[in-house]
Amino acid sequence: MNRSFAEGKLLRVERDVIARRTAFQRGLMIGLLFFALAGCSSNPSGSGGATSSRQGGNGALSQRVIAVVSPAKTSPFHVTLAAAAAEEAKRLGLPPIIDQAPSSESDYTGQVALVQDIIQRHPAAISVCGINPQALVNIIKNCNRAHIPIFVHNQISPVEGGGQVVSYIGYDEYEGGRKCGEEAAELLKQKYGAYRGNVAILDGEPGDHTNLRAGGFKDALKKYPDIHIVAEQNGHWLRADGTAITRDWLQRFPNLDLVFGCSDEMALGAAKAARDAGRQLLTIGIDGNRPSLEAIRDGKYTACLATQPDLIGKAVIDTINDYLSGKKVPPVVKTPCVIVTKANVAQFLK
Repeated sequence: MNRSFAEGKLLRVERDVIARRTAFQRGLMIGLLFFALAGCSSNPSGSGGATSSRQGGNGALSQRVIAVVSPAKTSPFHVTLAAAAAEEAKRLGLPPIIDQAPSSESDYTGQVALVQDIIQRHPAAISVCGINPQALVNIIKNCNRAHIPIFVHNQISPVEGGGQVVSYIGYDEYEGGRKCGEEAAELLKQKYGAYRGNVAILDGEPGDHTNLRAGGFKDALKKYPDIHIVAEQNGHWLRADGTAITRDWLQRFPNLDLVFGCSDEMALGAAKAARDAGRQLLTIGIDGNRPSLEAIRDGKYTACLATQPDLIGKAVIDTINDYLSGKKVPPVVKTPCVIVTKANVAQFLK
């Protein structure tokens, strides 16, 4: 009985050893396979936690193709920004950038599809100025899935629910709107000797850009109870719409004193409507494009927030190039913005 028990116990031990050895061998094979796969598709995370392979990071500069995607080229702001980005890439010895945009700033599905096509070309990195939050979230997630580093320019507020972004590059849109609101109040004080008057706002397409700019403007005016916002309407970022809407406002609000545009293009449209009607109207907008600065110099436009798109375009390329070179880049790269009037416009036209 004892011998039978011992033999049975030995048999069970042998079976257990064989089972453990088999399990070890299987585990080893799986481990080696995993290691091999990890080596083939290593995916270190970049600054800000963005998932990326840092394509071109250890290769020649000539391999670092960067894509810069605008919401459209209907505004000189985006034309200037992309041109500055292209020039900076050339200066650094990088290949020509991929410079693309949909046909209008309301075509958010077109922007998403455009970036998806760019992804198929496997650029080293993509920087995008999203038309709206929905487009931007989709673009970020698509880039994350493709392991292409994604940057967001002309915006420093984080996208909610939108994957991982390496860096946000641009000016503070809320602060810019607030500066415009303060300037509007001072312009009205110059006109009336007191902080009072009637104001209208030309919004851009619904989304973060409009919310931040118009929000900052309105918050700045809250401390002036005698300054009233009498109208607010979507001008679609277009000069023609700014003209048409303001033409209607001038008829509906005979005492309208000032129009603020969330972009220069819309505010310049408002200025044109006032000239056509022979009316005095204060106008202020955001961007600081050269046509806007020239209009201020010529007395056809009151003031603007110069966001200096050339500096943003340069910062986009510099930040991406640093990242691809293995340097740590900040999650937010903030560029300057300043109010421009006839008193200081000459320094921005040099």
